[in-house]
Amino acid sequence: MLYRFSKIMLIAAALTAFVSSSPAAAHDITVGQAWSRATPKGAKVAGGYLTIENRGIQPDRLLSASSGAAAKVEIHQMSLQDGIMTMRPLDDGLAIPPDATVTLEPGGDHIMFIGLVAPFEEGQRVPVSLNFARAGTIEASFEVGSVGAKGPRLQIASTEPAAAAAPVRAAVTDEPFFTHICGTRVMANITVSPGRSGPIEILVQIEDSDEKPLAVDALSVTLSNPDKGIAPVTTTAERMAVDSWRVRLTAAASGKWSLSLGIDLAKDDRVDIAAPILIE
Repeated sequence: MLYRFSKIMLIAAALTAFVSSSPAAAHDITVGQAWSRATPKGAKVAGGYLTIENRGIQPDRLLSASSGAAAKVEIHQMSLQDGIMTMRPLDDGLAIPPDATVTLEPGGDHIMFIGLVAPFEEGQRVPVSLNFARAGTIEASFEVGSVGAKGPRLQIASTEPAAAAAPVRAAVTDEPFFTHICGTRVMANITVSPGRSGPIEILVQIEDSDEKPLAVDALSVTLSNPDKGIAPVTTTAERMAVDSWRVRLTAAASGKWSLSLGIDLAKDDRVDIAAPILIE
């Protein structure tokens, strides 16, 4: 009888150990390099970027996020279709495979802060609660960089001599610059390629206030750089798809530029929105 009882207890203990080890512990998920960009006055949205490392043997999933800095926070997926960048919310969350690192970055999957309580300011830290299926809630602090930041400050800073660092910077500036402009009636996803001075191609995807594709009658793009004494240049965009447009311009110098969109929603109904972009 004692042997039978001991055997039952051993089986129960083994089952308990198995059940408790199946879900990923919070320490299996590590969040790092969380950052965002400063937003212009009046902006209602901002992007959030970070890396998520799963050191466990079980997959996990980022289900949702929340922050007191915004009315709501969504997880967005970016995809390139026929040369046009499109964005959609991930209602089922973002998969984090075991023994893998997932990076959320500009032009890729990202966190979207919607309905900002106040503009994000450089140097600010934005608290965010990240909710995972297995690891539970993990608190993160997003460091706000400059308007044109391409990564967290730790990535941007370098202790290498200028001559040694030059090849790295040259490679980085060929990467596209992505930003999101939000107006009260219209939003736009903008990809500037490459992100350096010289001839550039600007791809614009237009959305309505609910982030759904929006067809408009016409679109013009204006670039200016008053800091460098460069007057505004306006070009009519070419339609690529129902909600997507393309324009080719020249950014004659590096630095912070102003990009403005003139959007003709219909006859006698025009909306103008603008945002700064960084050209290296």
